[in-house]
Amino acid sequence: MYRFSALHDKTSPDSKARLVNIRIVEDESASEFLDACRNWLSRSELINHGVLSLAGVLTPQHPIYRTPFLFCHVVIDDKIAGCCINAEPDGLVLSNWTHEVAPPFFEYLRLRIGIPSRIFGPERPALQLAQLFGDSMQASYRIHSRWRIHRLDQPIRGEIAARGHFQMGELDDSDLVEKWGEKYNQERPANVDIQQFLLNKLRDHHLYLWVDEVPKCLATISGTNCSGPRISAVYTPPKFRAQGYATALVHKLSNMYLESGSPYITLNTQAGDSVEEIYKRLGFQPIGEKVSIIFEDM
Repeated sequence: MYRFSALHDKTSPDSKARLVNIRIVEDESASEFLDACRNWLSRSELINHGVLSLAGVLTPQHPIYRTPFLFCHVVIDDKIAGCCINAEPDGLVLSNWTHEVAPPFFEYLRLRIGIPSRIFGPERPALQLAQLFGDSMQASYRIHSRWRIHRLDQPIRGEIAARGHFQMGELDDSDLVEKWGEKYNQERPANVDIQQFLLNKLRDHHLYLWVDEVPKCLATISGTNCSGPRISAVYTPPKFRAQGYATALVHKLSNMYLESGSPYITLNTQAGDSVEEIYKRLGFQPIGEKVSIIFEDM
């Protein structure tokens, strides 16, 4: 465990500046990071879901992710105030934090990893950190995408309109999943290898299909180490769209977890995506936003 300590001014509108002790604690592994930070992250699990989920995937190391790995948290006056994980290709994934966390965190990260390939997290801390990197290292940055978090707390009522049935993917579906992953990545390029991501989900029994004689769409589950899992990577090939298959799959998958004891289920969409209206009709409500920031001219 590596520790970096510094004294910083902490100011508020109603008080004079005072010196506070800020420590950056680098954890040696995802497991150690979760031991130290899980309870703090879980207090605001919905906004910190991505950090918890990524730490869970990296325990043990997952084949999608590569170095440089970094697991660390900020302690102010002996209390955790913020966390982050760096793992390629996701880049730097942030928890929420208060304003005084960013300057010492930036100094530490600049020395440890330099400019990150990407910053992903709640908008305010992500932009604050990006500005510090940009100003210090003469790098321009921009918001690459905005993501909206949606939450569902109760099972979806009503019947499923689409024909067919729900089933867990099996290893025999690998060729189909790989083919669909290639098409998915062509339509919506992502920071991760979608084909490999889907194949890993299939192997881990976290990929599900809607089948109407033949498979019509797929979806995966992430963040099973959190109180509520997250539906991710919903994909329907173009020839099967507008027939209610994806809606049916999300309906069934949501109810399966909610009826088995999960207090909620979430999913993320790019802000303004047309699918948001579909999820709204199912009962999902937006509860927060995150941004993906990339650096240019480096």
